[in-house]
Amino acid sequence: MESSKLASYVASRICHDLAAPLTPLMQSCEMLFEDGMGPAMKAEGEKALKHAIATLEAKLRFLRFALGSQALNDGQANLHELRDLFQKLFAVNSKTVLEWRMDTSRISNRQARVLMNMTLMMIDPATKGVCRVTTKEEGDELVLDVEAVGQFSNLKQEVQDALAGREPTGGWGGGAIQPFFTRTLAEEMGFTLVARMPPGAAGLTARGPISVS
Repeated sequence: MESSKLASYVASRICHDLAAPLTPLMQSCEMLFEDGMGPAMKAEGEKALKHAIATLEAKLRFLRFALGSQALNDGQANLHELRDLFQKLFAVNSKTVLEWRMDTSRISNRQARVLMNMTLMMIDPATKGVCRVTTKEEGDELVLDVEAVGQFSNLKQEVQDALAGREPTGGWGGGAIQPFFTRTLAEEMGFTLVARMPPGAAGLTARGPISVS
């Protein structure tokens, strides 16, 4: 895929992800500033507004690292910051529980970026369930793994096609560009990205050389 097309599709994906919390944010503001609303409705509007702002902030911070330029270097990732980004993203998503296991400190910013994009792919399959994010070393390889165990744990055909580098029947819009972009990031670092679909779950595993000492 041409780099300009990839950039356009990724930008559209970002707009889609950020549009979701903007709608309840605007609705909450309308409730708060509507003169006819009683105290109970205004309190509900304030609660919804705080949640929408927290959701928007969590998504912006996560996407800035996962899709932006902040992680375009091979320096060692700040593990405390990385965990905080993950925890805040899942804290505003009541439908999914995060299980975090970091068994190595030797992960670069670019490798962390791959892990974050793998996770973005697996949030939907983990709906009403658990998203397990694991990083470990096996010999001289770094292993990144994200597993979704939830009510709808599967990988759609468009995701499987995109991971294989094939253009899905419906094109690159919607949910196809995220797996293609993730595959591209992994390949740039010499990582292999493999999907699996055991009963009642779905997972992604990326393997490649450890690049930080």
